[in-house]
Amino acid sequence: MIGSVAGKKNRIIENKISYINRLDGGILAAVFVMFIVLIIGVSTETQRYKNSQMAQIQDSMEVLADNQRVQFEKYISEKVSLLQALVTFPDIYEMDMERQKAFIRERSEKLGFHHLFIIKEDGTGFYVEEGVCRNQKEEPFFQDVMDNDVYITEPFYGADAATMTISVSILDEDYRKIGALCGAIELNEIREMFAANRMFFNGESYLINRDGYYMAAEDMHKVYDRVNIFEKTDSEVELIRSVFEGCEDKTGSIVEDGIEYQANVTYLKDYDWVIVQCIETKEIFKGLKYIDYWKYASLFIVAIIILCVIRIIVYWHRSNRKINTDTLTGCRSRAAMQNLLEKLEHILKYDITIIYLDLNYFKQVNDNYGHENGDRILCIFSRVLMEVFRGKGQVGRIGGDEFMVVLLNVQEEETEKLCKEVDKRLREEAAKLEFECKISTAYGYAMRKKDCAERLERVVTQADANVYRHKEGNRE
Repeated sequence: MIGSVAGKKNRIIENKISYINRLDGGILAAVFVMFIVLIIGVSTETQRYKNSQMAQIQDSMEVLADNQRVQFEKYISEKVSLLQALVTFPDIYEMDMERQKAFIRERSEKLGFHHLFIIKEDGTGFYVEEGVCRNQKEEPFFQDVMDNDVYITEPFYGADAATMTISVSILDEDYRKIGALCGAIELNEIREMFAANRMFFNGESYLINRDGYYMAAEDMHKVYDRVNIFEKTDSEVELIRSVFEGCEDKTGSIVEDGIEYQANVTYLKDYDWVIVQCIETKEIFKGLKYIDYWKYASLFIVAIIILCVIRIIVYWHRSNRKINTDTLTGCRSRAAMQNLLEKLEHILKYDITIIYLDLNYFKQVNDNYGHENGDRILCIFSRVLMEVFRGKGQVGRIGGDEFMVVLLNVQEEETEKLCKEVDKRLREEAAKLEFECKISTAYGYAMRKKDCAERLERVVTQADANVYRHKEGNRE
């Protein structure tokens, strides 16, 4: 029956399909209000931003410090993976020095290590690049290298570089450890990695071990000269000590060489080191004066963007309405109905009914009363269709006096009743005209049942054919 549950379902689908066409001046009003709110919000936010600047800088430092931790761990992991890949070759694990020498030298330029050497379980160290053997058994790191599958040493300080060594186990064919492949990496590479990820306002990052010695820093002389941050005079670095004690990241302030810094200290549990990301406190407030410039510049840019968006929306809305609305009758256009059918083509969970309607003897109306009155009749026809099928389906003008209606989940009995209602309403409207004219409609419809894969194009053709059958029936 009219106004049934099927009608409600059609209204839901109609809303989903035609929501674009319902854009109106309300959108422009909403955008304008949003712009005003933005102006007020930016002004308020500027003041709030100043008050919370310190907290936000600390948050940024935490993010950057976490980035540096990830980069550092990735860097070490890649070096370990490279060494682990090398020890799988027979040239390495068969412990033949000549073959090892040839194998590693052939690849040395691509490995990214300062130098490589191999330590046997008896303590013999074979330095491939130098081609010499040394007794490493008395070295402090020897036992740690032998006891661990992967081990990273404390830094070694040479005349030309500071390095630390990564070792991985060499196993024989029976998976028994017979030595270790060691790769030395320059701490200067870690410094460069930190520098590439430095913070704005000239921030600085450095690596500190548990004893307080610099492992990597922007000023590498702190590394080469074995500077200890805990022993510096005119410094307060309890924040760093507390991170080592609690083994957890912290944010706060430190004083180094008489200069106050805001710092984030990130603990590297696998190495027992910390990354210190810091920035001079005065630099934070020095940059504060640029915040207003940045905020209002952003506001200006956003305003331009909003104005452009409004212009695009208006232009698009007008174009969309022009394309999808029949200019004479105000119902959907032929293009809009075609687009609707394309959207419904693969929706198989609904019964889809397509109705074709046209006016009987419309040519005589134009001939006898003129095209202006013919247009009036078309507008009456369109209005009646939209009133009868409101909330039940979509109405569109296909061309001339031909109209199409698309219904969802409306059974044949109700469809027939709706079409007869259209004919009845047309006759009532004809009686109101100032000239004598009978208006009636011929209609035909066809349905595609749900879960049926029949193309809607065939349903349209069938509905069109049924119009002519209806006309023939009326003539008889």
